[in-house]
Amino acid sequence: MSIPVAAKDILTTIKEYGSSTYLVSATADNHPHVANLTFVIDKNDLIVTVGKRGTKNLENCPKVTLLWPPKELGGYSLIIDGIASKHENIDGSGSVWKISFDSGILHRPAQSPVDDDPSCGSDCQTI
Repeated sequence: MSIPVAAKDILTTIKEYGSSTYLVSATADNHPHVANLTFVIDKNDLIVTVGKRGTKNLENCPKVTLLWPPKELGGYSLIIDGIASKHENIDGSGSVWKISFDSGILHRPAQSPVDDDPSCGSDCQTI
């Protein structure tokens, strides 16, 4: 099940899930790297500070996924794909990044089969 949500509603949804998220980036040999981090909202972007490995990954490939777990048992996870770009920071470490995005989904495992279609294995909502 997909329900389109206007891009303008993404930040509201992010605020509902809180300022802690999981950032999924990829190493040079395409292994996933997951880091839990906090962020601040700056206009329509998220500003994050990542460690050495995350910085190296983002320099190599700026495509990321952000994941917020469900707020309650059986609830939806929030998943957003984005692009990272270096953000100006005072200390010059290069570890502060801006994450830009324009869509995401609310996702959870299917509660019960909706029909006989085997591809319908989840209960997703597009945002």
